[in-house]
Amino acid sequence: MEAHYLNISLLAKLILAHLLADFVFQTRPMVNDRFENKWRSRWLYIHGVLAGLLAYILSGAFTYIWLFTAYTISHILIDGFKSTRKDDLKWFVLDQMAHMLTILALWVAITGPAFVLKAIPLLPFAGAEIWLLLVAYVIVIWPCGIIIGKFTEPWHRDKDGAEGMGLLNAGLWIGRLERFLILTFVLLNQYQAIGLLVAAKSIFRFTTDRKVSEYILIGTLLSFTAAVLVGIIAKWLLDMGL
Repeated sequence: MEAHYLNISLLAKLILAHLLADFVFQTRPMVNDRFENKWRSRWLYIHGVLAGLLAYILSGAFTYIWLFTAYTISHILIDGFKSTRKDDLKWFVLDQMAHMLTILALWVAITGPAFVLKAIPLLPFAGAEIWLLLVAYVIVIWPCGIIIGKFTEPWHRDKDGAEGMGLLNAGLWIGRLERFLILTFVLLNQYQAIGLLVAAKSIFRFTTDRKVSEYILIGTLLSFTAAVLVGIIAKWLLDMGL
């Protein structure tokens, strides 16, 4: 059973390494340079190497360096191909799905197909709680914000400029903090606190401009929904391991 816990922990560590590389340590200027210069962008290769190194270090599977070399190359190829496409929601989702498939392939190669077949029906996450929680928090703070931003981009272009005088990146950080709080409330079974957060958000982001109000409301509901769903899934996985 302990071997099962360790291998499930390995999968969580690999996912966490990808999230850190793609959303924490990769800045918007790096992404813009990749889309502008495509295969000639130096950041494409620096980012790919960083993703491979993080996966290698966090995994602790140091005898499989050739697998992580292959993973690094695949990461570069996936991001390089994406840089030749539009920077929109569809290609963002497809890009992340491709990365998740390579992570699963890497995990199966290290763990062995026999373990995976036995572990999938059981999903014994006990002993891997910290990694699962880290993955959940990174997802709601970074990837969810990018997905919501791409989804609401048409409304952002359409709304008036009434929010233009606001604090720099205020909406970005408000969204990150609210998803962090909601995920925490869900994990602690404090659902009533979410209602108070909704009320506070409604008061402090009040505006008389209808387009801006609707834009804020859509973004807020998407942000709340994403955080609650991630929290429910994380809690379910944690409960299965108890």
